[in-house]
Amino acid sequence: MEEEAIIKVLVFADARIGYSITKFLIDQFHSDVVAVINIGNKDIIKLCEESNVPHYSCQNEAEIIKKIAHKDIDLGILAWWPNIISKDLIGLPKYGFINTHNSLLPHNRGKHPYFWAIVEERPYGVTLHKVDEGIDTGDIVAQREIRYGWEDTAGTVYEKSLKEMISLFCEEYPKLRNGDFNLKPQGDFGSFHCGKEIEIASEIDLDAVYTARELINILRARTTSTSFPASFFKDGKDIYRVKVIIEKE
Repeated sequence: MEEEAIIKVLVFADARIGYSITKFLIDQFHSDVVAVINIGNKDIIKLCEESNVPHYSCQNEAEIIKKIAHKDIDLGILAWWPNIISKDLIGLPKYGFINTHNSLLPHNRGKHPYFWAIVEERPYGVTLHKVDEGIDTGDIVAQREIRYGWEDTAGTVYEKSLKEMISLFCEEYPKLRNGDFNLKPQGDFGSFHCGKEIEIASEIDLDAVYTARELINILRARTTSTSFPASFFKDGKDIYRVKVIIEKE
C-alpha cells in the first residue's frame, strides 16, 4: 500500500531511465508526483496519461517555469534529463533538484562517462547528487560503484549503469521523501569531459605510438552492440571503424 504523501515531486524524465523512474514513482508513490516534464517520449506520455499524472512535453525553460511556477513542489528529479537547467529552475523546488548521473562522481563529470572511465582507467558507477550551477558538481546524495574488467566494453558498462541507476534510485527514494539527505561534498579531485572530446579521443593515429593497454582501451571504450559509432582510423580519404571482442580464456 502506498504511504501517505510526504513530499511533492516534479520529475524531468527522458529515455529508459526516465521511464523506469517515473513508473516506479507512479506505481509506488503516485500522490507524490506533481507533474512530469518530458521531451516527447511516447512511452512516458502514455504512462502519465494512463495514470492521470499531469505531464508536459517541452524543453524550453521559460515555458516549463510558466507551467509549474504555481505548483507546490518540494523536490525536483532529473531522470536522464538531456539539458542543463538554469539557476531559476533549480531554485523552484523547496529542496532543489537531484540528478541521476552514470559515473562515480567526482570522476567523469560531464558527457560520455562510460567512455572516459575505460580510457582513463577510472572508477565507475552511478550517482545521485544535488544539482547546483556547475555541471555534475553538486553534493553527493548516494552512489554505487560498478566493477568492470577487460571483457567489458562501452556497451556492457553502459548497460550495467542503467540497471544500477534504477536500482539505486528505487532504494534511496523512500529516504529522500522523508527528508533523509545525507549529503557529501565531492571534493576537488575527479575529472570532467565535454561532448566534443570523445571524437578526438576515439581516433587512432596510424603513425602514433601507443601501449597495447592504451590502444585496447580506446577500442573497447567505443565498442557496443548498437549503431553507436566505434573508434576509427583514417587512411588517406578513407575512414575505418574498429570494434574489439575480448574473451577470457
